[in-house]
Amino acid sequence: MARKTSSGWNKLSLSAMGAGIMALAAAGVLFLLSIMGIVDEDTYEGPGRASPIVATPRALVQRIVATPTASPPPPSAAPIASLSIPKFDVDAAIVVLGVDNDGVMETPDGPLNVAWYDFSARPGFPPDAEGGNAVFSGHVDYFDYGPAVFWNLKDLERDDVIEVRLTDGTIYKYGVSERRTVDAQTAPIQEIVGDTLEEVITLITCGGSFDPSIGEYDQRVIVRATRMPDAPDDPGATQLAP
Repeated sequence: MARKTSSGWNKLSLSAMGAGIMALAAAGVLFLLSIMGIVDEDTYEGPGRASPIVATPRALVQRIVATPTASPPPPSAAPIASLSIPKFDVDAAIVVLGVDNDGVMETPDGPLNVAWYDFSARPGFPPDAEGGNAVFSGHVDYFDYGPAVFWNLKDLERDDVIEVRLTDGTIYKYGVSERRTVDAQTAPIQEIVGDTLEEVITLITCGGSFDPSIGEYDQRVIVRATRMPDAPDDPGATQLAP
């Protein structure tokens, strides 16, 4: 977010959230890949042609089949430890925050911490369990420090990787899908921090021009990233099968 004197989102009351939260629909696409190679008896001219290939049992003809995708492990309930942005060597400790008595989002205390908001989804949990939008914020700079943890948030590009790490060693990876700047006074709060239909994280910091008379920036930088598929346990994508 902004400097310590800045209230960040303090001008953006979340009291409207009680009236309902806007869901952000996203289309999901399912790909089914089936690759099969079959030897033709009449045209094959490779090694072993001296022995009639028609006498070879069909069961011995090898074909390439896709390795079944393992079911993802159940989501971990371990606390969130850190948020990493490898592109900019960011590896920030997480503090858990919420909203104050006036319904205003709290801001991290310090230049290097990142806040996860406990009214938002937990990373790793599917949308039907806890919504689908894990919301984080961090300062863009700090009054006695200079550029802070989210200084480079405005420079993230599509598909850049953001990692959320839990205390039990679990790592969830997300690819940047959207970056935009909104006016601090008119930002669509429900759309930014509300539930989504797919598993995403939303990162928030300050942007635009700084007004020293009030100690606040006039804009907010919003980055949204979508959960990336877990890597398979077996690095091989295919295997030979009879």
